[in-house]
Amino acid sequence: MLLQKQLHWAAFPVLICLFQVLAAPDPNFHIYLLFGQSNMAGGCNHATVDAASIDRQDADCDTTPRVKVLAWGDCNVTSSPCPKLTLKRTYDNWYTAFPPLHKCTEGLGPADYFGKTLLDSIREDIKIGFIPCALSGQNIAVFEKGNKAAIDEHTQPYFGSKRLTCCAYEWMVKRCKIAQESGVIKGILMHHGEANKDESTYPGRVAKIVKDLRTDLNLGEEVPFLAGEVLRTGDAASHNTTIAKIPGVIPNSYVISSEGLQMRVNDSWRLHFSCASVRTFGKRYAEVFLKAASKDFVPRKGQVDTVNKRVDLHQAMKSTTDGAITVYTISGRIVRSYYATGTVNALRDISTGGVYIVSRKLDNGRTAVVPFIKE
Repeated sequence: MLLQKQLHWAAFPVLICLFQVLAAPDPNFHIYLLFGQSNMAGGCNHATVDAASIDRQDADCDTTPRVKVLAWGDCNVTSSPCPKLTLKRTYDNWYTAFPPLHKCTEGLGPADYFGKTLLDSIREDIKIGFIPCALSGQNIAVFEKGNKAAIDEHTQPYFGSKRLTCCAYEWMVKRCKIAQESGVIKGILMHHGEANKDESTYPGRVAKIVKDLRTDLNLGEEVPFLAGEVLRTGDAASHNTTIAKIPGVIPNSYVISSEGLQMRVNDSWRLHFSCASVRTFGKRYAEVFLKAASKDFVPRKGQVDTVNKRVDLHQAMKSTTDGAITVYTISGRIVRSYYATGTVNALRDISTGGVYIVSRKLDNGRTAVVPFIKE
């Protein structure tokens, strides 16, 4: 009997270790925090938008189990941007992602196309998760640690009979910690500013929020922070001068350009992006992120051999058997093909900057693909 008891208690450390292993976060589940105002929450094709601005595309509603969303609130309604899909989500649980990622009545946002674009550039074993925390129309104050500024009723997250009435920072951290039980936070995406137009203290206030998030979530400065510009033709356009100061006060931060993006048709607020611009904006977030991200992001196109890092185009050409390479955008469009070994100025033929994919044949006859960046 004594021996049985000793064996019984001896088993506990083994069981504890087993549970810890089973509960360990998946390092290949890459998670992104989203916060800000309505343009991040999803201004395209939302439930109450002017009918003239509706622009639905089948690609908007493509789903894959590789992209998840941590439910923003309780939902059991038809998706406005995806009428063939029903939102059946319970707060703080993971679901296959499709728009809206935020409030049940919101629409397509930049994060949707950020995710779609990443899928064209990351390893096939990597999954993506979103923690949506944007609150339409809210001042930056609601996102500050310890600030109990009231959240407007129209944008309060709801779960059961409860609503979030203040303290969005603490709410974000709580949700991020839930997400960290499943994966690893790889980036923070913000679109905000219209509610704090031209405030000189704005960059510092955002910097404090990001510093607090990185500290409280044990992220460190290696996790990039991306802030999008506001609409350049809208009523808050002058605020872009203030947003431009963010990289000067936040380490490893980047501003996403809104150049050339258009306003939503009949937008009485004169602040919101058209659907086409929302899609473009999401791709721009992804392109900037891929420039900043760690080198373990490897394209999924083609059959990857032993090359697991970004390479310069010239290096790629030297490692081929015949000098033949094809250059793609991260969305898969062919930019240029080269066939002459030793071409040293090939990059000059590609006029635009950005993240590209190089496809080439190796000595063993297999095809390898790697990304490269043209600044």
